[in-house]
Amino acid sequence: MLTRHLAMFAGAACLLAIQTAHAQDPTENTGHGPARNFGLVGQLTFASENTLDIRHSSNEATSVTFGPAADYFIIDNLSIGGFIGFTFLNVHDSDTVQFSIGPRVGYYLAFTDLIGIWPRMGFSYAHSNVSVTTTDALGVEHEVSNNNDAIALNLYAPIMMHPAVHFFVGFGPFLDVDLSGDDRVTTYGLKLTIGGWLE
Repeated sequence: MLTRHLAMFAGAACLLAIQTAHAQDPTENTGHGPARNFGLVGQLTFASENTLDIRHSSNEATSVTFGPAADYFIIDNLSIGGFIGFTFLNVHDSDTVQFSIGPRVGYYLAFTDLIGIWPRMGFSYAHSNVSVTTTDALGVEHEVSNNNDAIALNLYAPIMMHPAVHFFVGFGPFLDVDLSGDDRVTTYGLKLTIGGWLE
């Protein structure tokens, strides 16, 4: 239920931003559309790389994911920044908690007044703890905990849409390559980012 409400809120926010963009002239101050005014030196962006997600499924699994990020344009189009991430997953008698953090660098390129691309590359460090509770033959519960640390290369190239001034939505491919440990995992897919920027 909470996830449904969050999705409805995000959809309403996007519709409101699009309506605002139609109601105002995005070129009234600079002579350019929002996409061409994004990425200028001194701008600070805030976004959610992994939108807040709280869910409970029928297999008794509960998860919470949150991942805010910030980037600063040190010169026109060139950004440096970073992110933090938090994930909690509970499945029956197992709890997994993961914390991640990492720096990145990016370069923004506008295609039109409303659309651009913002590829970014960085590294991340993640620490995870998995706790499993078992019950022996005498009915005594035992908790086994396992910690894991990982370093990964992160690539992300979202197409950026700017429906209104100081607001953006990005969607595009990502690739996370594990660089540590014996059992290395490569993850890829598509990711959504929503955020805004200040001058």
